[in-house]
Amino acid sequence: MTPEEFARDSWQTASATTALPPLEELRARADKFRRQIARRNWIEYAAGLFVIIAFGVMTFVMPVPAMRIGSAMVVGGTCVLLWQLHKRGTPLTPPTHGGQLSVMEYRRCDLAKQRDALDSIFTWYLLPLIPGMLVLIAAPFLSTSFDEWQMPPADFWLAVAFIVAVFGGVYALNKWAARKLQQEIDEIDALLAE
Repeated sequence: MTPEEFARDSWQTASATTALPPLEELRARADKFRRQIARRNWIEYAAGLFVIIAFGVMTFVMPVPAMRIGSAMVVGGTCVLLWQLHKRGTPLTPPTHGGQLSVMEYRRCDLAKQRDALDSIFTWYLLPLIPGMLVLIAAPFLSTSFDEWQMPPADFWLAVAFIVAVFGGVYALNKWAARKLQQEIDEIDALLAE
C-alpha cells in the first residue's frame, strides 16, 4: 500500500466512524435554541418597556429632583441595555442550504454569539443601569444639606441589599448560562475535530 492510499483509507475510515447526529436532529436543536433566544429577547423587551414606562412616569412625578434625575438615568440605561440586547443577543439567521457540517458550524457560531453576550453581561446589561440606581439610592442624601443628614432606616438598607442581590443574581445566572453554552460548544468542537 502506498502512502497516498494509506492516508486516503485512514481518512475515509476516520470519517466513517465519526458519530455525527442526524441532520434533522441538528436542525431541530438549532431551531429550538433560536426560538428560546427569541422568546427570551421578547420577554426582555417587554420588561424593558415596563421599566421605561414606570421610571419615565417617576421622572415627572417624583418630588425630589435627585429622584427625577435618577429615574431619567434608569430610562436611558434601559434604552442602552435594550439596544445592546438586540445587537448582541439576536440569534443568527439560519442557513437555508448546506449539509450537516454547515448546520453544525452555524449552531456553533450561534452558541458562541450567545455565550459571548451572556459572558459580558455586566458591561452591556448591568452597567448602564448602575448610575441611575446609585443616584436613586443616594437621593435622600442629595436632597438634604450635609448638616441634616441622618442614618437611613433599616428598610432603606433592605432595599439596597435587595437591589444588590438582584444585580448579583442576574450576573451569576448569566455567567452560569455562558458556561453551559461553552460546554455545548466544546461538544461541537470535539465532533468537528474527529
